[in-house]
Amino acid sequence: MLRSLEITAVLSGLEKVHRDRLFWKPTIQLNLDCFVCERVGRTNALERGAERAICWSGRNEQHFAAARIAAFDVTSQDDRLALRTVVDFWWAPFKDAKRGVDATPLSNWVRLHYGNYCPHQETSSEGSVQTNVRRPTSVYCGGCKTEIAVDAEVPSIRLLV
Repeated sequence: MLRSLEITAVLSGLEKVHRDRLFWKPTIQLNLDCFVCERVGRTNALERGAERAICWSGRNEQHFAAARIAAFDVTSQDDRLALRTVVDFWWAPFKDAKRGVDATPLSNWVRLHYGNYCPHQETSSEGSVQTNVRRPTSVYCGGCKTEIAVDAEVPSIRLLV
């Protein structure tokens, strides 16, 4: 059955000079239970515009998965950069092939990527936020090492359908 997850994240306290040069990248890693390899908690790599995701089913093993980014909305305000994305994926019930655990359409982990351009050093850099890190965490420019934002809120993952 088709399921959808809404993922939201915020970078706050944006530094004035870098504010317009900080952006969300259209790449997501998301923990999903995969009915193809019949394993729970598989990391899926998604790219906006791609028809399908890539499931990392084991050590250096991967296969295509029926998941895609259906929406990718960015809101920029004076002091915050917010992201709302929706991931559609096909899900079916199964038991994990190795551990015997029941699959679920829920997810408890996501990694979202951001990029920035340094106006002082004229260089680009990137970083990421994810659900399982200690907060608040400062976000630094890769060029001039200035603190450009704060990762203060855990990204939220909500099952829509």
